[in-house]
Amino acid sequence: MKKIVFTIGGRRLEVDLEDDFAQYLSNDLLKNKVALDKDNEISKLLQLYLKSLHKEFNSEEQIKIILNQLEGSNK
Repeated sequence: MKKIVFTIGGRRLEVDLEDDFAQYLSNDLLKNKVALDKDNEISKLLQLYLKSLHKEFNSEEQIKIILNQLEGSNK
């Protein structure tokens, strides 16, 4: 487990994450210009959260399409 520390709206928050996911998250935050060593704006984090939900939604839609294709090819 790896500890990630966020500062949001002046509050310091610590979360324990699995090592692989912590590395993925750190890289993604860095790519999106979110600093782990300073305060972050709530609006910026909300935008990233919504972006992540959109990505998950698209992935779920793709899974449904693939499952439907697999079911169709088994008939």
